[in-house]
Amino acid sequence: MPRKEEPPRLVKLKNRENWYIRYRGKTTTTGWADRTEAEQCLINVINQLEAPASTATVSELLEKRLEDIRAKGRARAKNTPYYHKNLHEHFGKLLPEQITSSRVYAYWKKREHRPGGLRAELIELRTTLNYALKKGWIASVPEIDTPGKAPPREKWLTQEQAYQLLEAAGPQHLKVFILVAMSTAARKSAILQLTWDRVNLDRPHIDFQDPDREITGKRRTVVPISPLTANMLLEVKRSAQTPYVVEYNGKPLADIKKSFRQACLNAGLEPVSPHVLKHSVISWLAMAGHSIDSISDMTATTRETVTRVYRKWSPEYLSALAETLAPRADIVSMFTKPGN
Repeated sequence: MPRKEEPPRLVKLKNRENWYIRYRGKTTTTGWADRTEAEQCLINVINQLEAPASTATVSELLEKRLEDIRAKGRARAKNTPYYHKNLHEHFGKLLPEQITSSRVYAYWKKREHRPGGLRAELIELRTTLNYALKKGWIASVPEIDTPGKAPPREKWLTQEQAYQLLEAAGPQHLKVFILVAMSTAARKSAILQLTWDRVNLDRPHIDFQDPDREITGKRRTVVPISPLTANMLLEVKRSAQTPYVVEYNGKPLADIKKSFRQACLNAGLEPVSPHVLKHSVISWLAMAGHSIDSISDMTATTRETVTRVYRKWSPEYLSALAETLAPRADIVSMFTKPGN
């Protein structure tokens, strides 16, 4: 089996002041004795080796971008190929400078039936071209207009509906998933990746921060759970076959959306995604009058998102301000019909 080729690397030669770059048996001076400057020289060499042809098409740049995020182990590498599929078909054979407004708006028309996908795909195209610009592979990035964000979906379940869903869930792993989601408002991925070593049943709390996970914009935190939830999880742990809290046939689950959808149908509910449980829990907490900051901390959700939910489901939290703006009592008569 042939040895894996080593990437370019910095080396020091005997009796030489400068740093050198060694690659494929050749040693070339960087011209710098300073390590920082030599490392920048190494980065430039690596960028040149990775660079596509000067006439690289959009498809080639998309592939380079995908290679980069895969090499860095980015979580988004899993979904990025789905965004690229339609971009390859529409823009793939073009050079970046051939992307015009008319071609972008033609893509809008082509993908208008999937507004969410259209926005994500065009953002990915723009990100790819910005990546190529940063690498020095292209001279400029064409203007790429994207649709605005879609208004937030207002689907949610009442607590009673959530209990109906829990009762209708057939397999044990789905019941465990719904229990944890209802008790913490954690995201689907955080629950499916949760291991027992991060569940403290003595001082009841769950640490959703996976030490092996790359930190992303999807916040995770340590949240308390009720003693009753802890007791239920203790029963689950006694029969666990794996380190994972949610398991099926001795294996962790990659997804749960199919069984979750079936549980919705079994409960007589309109099918919703597992993420709706997070929105629902935030709504329950808001309606119970808990503060925005405490809900934000408990659910690892931005204050802005919680505020949007709060304004809909618990506008009473602004009642003191409304009283400040109340009209004087003496002007009430101005709005009273004579004889009333």
